[in-house]
Amino acid sequence: MLRECFIKIVMKYEETLLIDDTFVFPDEQTIYIFGAGVDAETAYKKINKNVAAFIDNYRHGEGFKFYGKPIISFDTYINNRTNHDLIIIATYRFSREISEQLNRAGLIAGKDYYIWDEQYLYHEDDATEKFIHFMEKLWSPYQIKKIKDDARVLIPFENRHDTAAIVYAYCGNFFAKKFNARIEAYLRYGISEKDGSPVIKKIYRAFNVNNWVDFILNEDQNREADELIENLWKKLYSWEDWKKIHIYNIHFGTTIIRHFLRVYIPTFDLREKKMYDFLKLAVRTIVFWYHYINANNFKVVLLGDGTNWDGYIRDIAIDKGIPAYALSYVVRKLNYDFAMGEPYLYFDKMWGQLSQEEQNYGIQWAKEKINRRLEGDVSEVDPSSKNKYSFNVPMKESRVLDENDKLKIVIFPHIFEEDSYYIGEQIFDDNYFSWLCHLGELSEKTPSYDWYLKIHPCASRRDYIIYDMIVRKYPKIKCIKTEISPFQLKKEGVKFALTVCGTIGQEYPAIGIQVINAGLNPYICFSFTHNPRSKKEFDDMIMNLDKLDEPGNIEELYKFYAINHLFYNWKVVDFKSFFDAEELTKSYDELEIEGKEIGTWRYTRYMDSWNDEKHRLLIKSLSEMFCTLDSWRPDILYRK
Repeated sequence: MLRECFIKIVMKYEETLLIDDTFVFPDEQTIYIFGAGVDAETAYKKINKNVAAFIDNYRHGEGFKFYGKPIISFDTYINNRTNHDLIIIATYRFSREISEQLNRAGLIAGKDYYIWDEQYLYHEDDATEKFIHFMEKLWSPYQIKKIKDDARVLIPFENRHDTAAIVYAYCGNFFAKKFNARIEAYLRYGISEKDGSPVIKKIYRAFNVNNWVDFILNEDQNREADELIENLWKKLYSWEDWKKIHIYNIHFGTTIIRHFLRVYIPTFDLREKKMYDFLKLAVRTIVFWYHYINANNFKVVLLGDGTNWDGYIRDIAIDKGIPAYALSYVVRKLNYDFAMGEPYLYFDKMWGQLSQEEQNYGIQWAKEKINRRLEGDVSEVDPSSKNKYSFNVPMKESRVLDENDKLKIVIFPHIFEEDSYYIGEQIFDDNYFSWLCHLGELSEKTPSYDWYLKIHPCASRRDYIIYDMIVRKYPKIKCIKTEISPFQLKKEGVKFALTVCGTIGQEYPAIGIQVINAGLNPYICFSFTHNPRSKKEFDDMIMNLDKLDEPGNIEELYKFYAINHLFYNWKVVDFKSFFDAEELTKSYDELEIEGKEIGTWRYTRYMDSWNDEKHRLLIKSLSEMFCTLDSWRPDILYRK
């Protein structure tokens, strides 16, 4: 019976064997999942049997766990493996690369390992097959027959089934026609071309993509990268040093830090080998793209979110004068060190542009909304956010904080899965981890303070690892759970809350807890939070909290809240404008909130809602859309 199951379920792509969630595992086998991210999480929930550990090339370490299972290196696995082990590769970005790694170690596909292909990246389901034919019919008339001066348009390649590809099809073909250019795609996050899904490639070919940029350095570029790496590594002893990195006279330091924090588990020892390895990866990426963009006639660069790894391409393109746009769920024209929240820096000016009637209404509206929020209502929380915690959490019967006369401070850490440069410059090297470490050092110097770290309500598995690292390194800081009422914290003596730029700044002042930020933040223009401008000013503030005057201007909070949530239009050009059905516009996280997954089912929804007239109007609107993006400015009040 088991043998029949293997024959029925196992599918073959080249020399690699695939399985999905109908695969039956023998009872005697011990399962290891290769990967420790979103894909591994999905596979684990579906397998849920005999999983001993997760293997990861980057996120492993002593004490690191994922769903209660250890995260180990591949070397650790190889040194301890048995004949009863089976590896499931569950990381779609690097499946082929990892399978080659296993092959080199002598493991055999179909015996020692399989690739998890529940997402149909290596074999087509009916929905995908129909969608490919649909896209071929739709976009073949737009194919450029004669390329002018080898002109090119760059678009992102999402290595999974994602409706963002539909946006890339419209925008890529718009610019291809405008410049008589070919469309070529780059695989996001530095994925090798050979790791690109053959199924997704078919979809991209169907809308006229005819080349995939392969991330391979030539001999001269390898030598150049090696020299840069060695010269830089001699100078990198602090996060401040990392932030200062310039290559080709372009500032890449902040982009490098954003990329690192988004993907990797940080370390206290910045001379550790993994930091050197990451530097090699970042520098080689920069060297490749610098030469590739300069050697080719790119007319426009279309990126995913335009941040983190995408930021290397963004800054190189902009340095050469090539316009760059973000198109994946956020639609914006990009600039150096792009920060999505830059308009916050002008909110006070925008408030002054409202009429007296609008201001009066806005303040009354904000009062009502904030009061409802404090009473436990979550309806005003961004529907795309997992952060649905309520202020109306029942009080714990016993105390949460220590009962003493010490001044109590709570640290509210950020989510490392999110971009760490949302507003702009931060005091601590544009780096959430550097900020946490600095707070740890301050906790050792303040015996009259009680320090706490409150788990973020949307913390990922990696966040938990990082928070645990901090409290182990700095034992004066105690971890407390997220399910604790802010009112209970206030009742038990908390007077100060620390964040870099978090949403507690628009909530905790309303219940009388002072918020101290650590960099540019949404509230920087107003006086209801503390906004030190330097490390020295920050330290002076923390070391003298008993002398700190309360901001106390709650009216300013109402102004901010009204501008942010009532008047300002954050989506002057909206990703949703490309679709009719709401569910087609939702990201992985938004779908997860609803218990759904990104998958091929959305292709069927899209085809069912499509018609010629909608297509014609959308094509016609693209010129105006990009004109709007080109003229957009962060200091203008775009009204809802």
